[in-house]
Amino acid sequence: MPWRGVYTLGTGLALALCVVLTATGSAGAHERRQVGAYVMRVGWADEPTYAGVKNAVQLMLSDAKGKPFTDLPEDLKVEIVFGGQKTGPLPLEAAFGKAFGRPGDFRAAVVPTRPGNYTFHFIGSLNGQRIDQSFTSSETTFDPVQEAAAIEFPAKDPSPGELAEKLDRLGSRLEATRVTAAAGARRGELLGTMGILAGTVGVIVAARSSRRRARGTGPAGGTVRSA
Repeated sequence: MPWRGVYTLGTGLALALCVVLTATGSAGAHERRQVGAYVMRVGWADEPTYAGVKNAVQLMLSDAKGKPFTDLPEDLKVEIVFGGQKTGPLPLEAAFGKAFGRPGDFRAAVVPTRPGNYTFHFIGSLNGQRIDQSFTSSETTFDPVQEAAAIEFPAKDPSPGELAEKLDRLGSRLEATRVTAAAGARRGELLGTMGILAGTVGVIVAARSSRRRARGTGPAGGTVRSA
């Protein structure tokens, strides 16, 4: 009996620890922020997040007491920022219904094509309350985007970024080839024009020489007499 009690107690503690760790991991995957009367929990819909794989910006919205907010105004949108680039304002769609999903879950679909940190900038209003909030991925908020090579099978294909770099290099080479070919064509056209001019001059000179011989004149214009 004592051993059974110790075993039961140990099992209960282990399960409690798993619940705590799971809750902590879940909270760490999204950034939680109270904004006026509302609580915004923001992150990626699917984590870990990989470049080139479809995902979505996820907003879990509730009031300060934890009640899910299910009626999102149309003017609340999100911009996705990466480096010096950003999308236009994207609409947030409900990812729940009467028989599926979790109330208060709103998403904007996106395929992140580069690894690194992303910022989600929410703009608009909630029941008259102005919203202008930015959430940035990091080790302490939500996941940065990773290269997809770690989950690729059976072969590891080039990432979108690597393909873009290769295409840029190929484009530069093709442009250099085109410029070289164009320069060669211009030189060929110039040489061809010069050849035509030279041939024309030669024809004119030959024609004049023929006319002089036909009139019986010498090179200096004098009359050629027979001995």
